[in-house]
Amino acid sequence: MQEAGNIKEYKKEVNRVLPRNATDQAITSYVTWVSGPNECKADETGSKQMHIVFLDNGRRKLAKDPVFSQVLRCVRCGACANVCPVYRMVGGHQMGHQMGHIYIGAIGLIMTYFSHGRDKAKNLVQNCINCGACKSVCAADIDLPGLIKEVYARIQDETGHPLTSVMLSKVMASRTFFHRFLRYARFAQKPVTGATGYIRHLPMMFAREHDFKAIPAIAETPFRDIWASVNPRVAPPTYRVALFSGCVQDFVYPEQLVAGIKAMAGHGVAVDFPMAQTCCGLPLQMMGEKSAAREVACQNITAIDPDEYDYIITLCASCASHLKNAYPKILDEELMPGTKVRGFSDKIISFSSFMNDVIQVGAKDFNPSGDTVTYHAPCHLCRGLGVTDAPHELIKKTGVFVPSVEEETCCGFGGTYSGKFPQISREILNRKLDDVRQTGAALLVTECPGCVMQLRGGAEKRGDSVRVLHMAELLAENRKPED
Repeated sequence: MQEAGNIKEYKKEVNRVLPRNATDQAITSYVTWVSGPNECKADETGSKQMHIVFLDNGRRKLAKDPVFSQVLRCVRCGACANVCPVYRMVGGHQMGHQMGHIYIGAIGLIMTYFSHGRDKAKNLVQNCINCGACKSVCAADIDLPGLIKEVYARIQDETGHPLTSVMLSKVMASRTFFHRFLRYARFAQKPVTGATGYIRHLPMMFAREHDFKAIPAIAETPFRDIWASVNPRVAPPTYRVALFSGCVQDFVYPEQLVAGIKAMAGHGVAVDFPMAQTCCGLPLQMMGEKSAAREVACQNITAIDPDEYDYIITLCASCASHLKNAYPKILDEELMPGTKVRGFSDKIISFSSFMNDVIQVGAKDFNPSGDTVTYHAPCHLCRGLGVTDAPHELIKKTGVFVPSVEEETCCGFGGTYSGKFPQISREILNRKLDDVRQTGAALLVTECPGCVMQLRGGAEKRGDSVRVLHMAELLAENRKPED
């Protein structure tokens, strides 16, 4: 009787959750209840037969898998498809036509592997842009983005890693070689930059599908080379912080880090920039190169001892989310003592959170420009870290905040995603920029260099008048001079 009661309560709960999460309804247009076997009459001989058919369809394999068993909690509401920026652009059948199989949302990317095999899933699973929207709405709290990356890694382990992926992982796993490569690229790009901040003259055979945005050039001088000249001298400090740059801000947008240091000036913040830090490793994880991702994670935790700092600040939302959420999962005791990993991840904080919630800068610290400012919430900031209020409050202290309808919708960058699927990335970007245009704002502010790259490049290509800034640049531009 107790078991029957539990089943009844479970059915009620599913009936409440599924329609609300799928279509925001109290109940669907039809509900079918199966309460048990129907009456079974005897045949002419007086005997009875009952046949029970179990459709496995990969479920036993899922149930035994310690990582993927959580998938069986899915109630099939379809919410992950509703919020997926990729699915919004192309839909399941169109995606199936392009990628070899039809799927429904994030859950379909995973189930395709278990139900239809890796050949159907190997291309399809790469369509995750890693925005985290699916996880944020999942009624069953399934880690959909994490499982999609795990499927991709497993497929590569089973079938072999692409040569380009292997080569890139070897380059990035060696900090010295990786940084040397970026420095050489600065000189190699000169014939195609036209003395501008963008790559202007790339032959169309390489750029045709990527022509929807202007691609930034590598900076003339990386941040690590100018650190000594901008290093703030603070005595005695109120806070001791380590600055984690990530590779994009170090070598492409060093001015964003300089702006961040300027914005923190006068608030008792002693900043250190450990030179042995390297890429956070998120691109490697997205490529399915788990071993290299773990290796660079170890390098960063070795480079930045959490015991020496009050906070580890990063101006890149993607880096912040990966450092805080992924490092404790991908590193184990054999690679790095768990206490050090937890200490490292616990001290990671986003720039806007540090400025607004820790330092608590106020309107008195700024000379508001009067510009209208709208905001794009980086996926890894609003969903990965749960930071939503701090950026709004900072903008209101420096200008006139104008909210946009799709503030938290992905910009379409997704790191390597934009390179693999430029046509879909372009459509997601145009939808975002159209939404920004409707606000009439003069400035578009965000807190991720990848988002800046996508949004600024798209606005430049379209000829939009909106100016795209990193949050640090907005604060630095409006900061009152020190006395």
